[in-house]
Amino acid sequence: MKFVIQKYIENLTEEELEEFALKEGIKLLDEEKKVLYVYIKNYWETLLEKDSTFIFEKLKEKLQPKTYEKVIELYNKYKKKN
Repeated sequence: MKFVIQKYIENLTEEELEEFALKEGIKLLDEEKKVLYVYIKNYWETLLEKDSTFIFEKLKEKLQPKTYEKVIELYNKYKKKN
């Protein structure tokens, strides 16, 4: 399963991230899209397998409160499925 996720992340574009966010009811600012994209690309393994508290602390500083809350909600939802 990890290999599938890795390949998906490698091919993920900012536009796909934005489309997913819109489907989930999130309208990302351009800067938020860039931040989330960089964090997903660079920290996906940590988000998937390890303690990701420090990542979310950094994201909280860089995202609007409403966006941050939705990101946490979606993370918890999809983490349970894993």
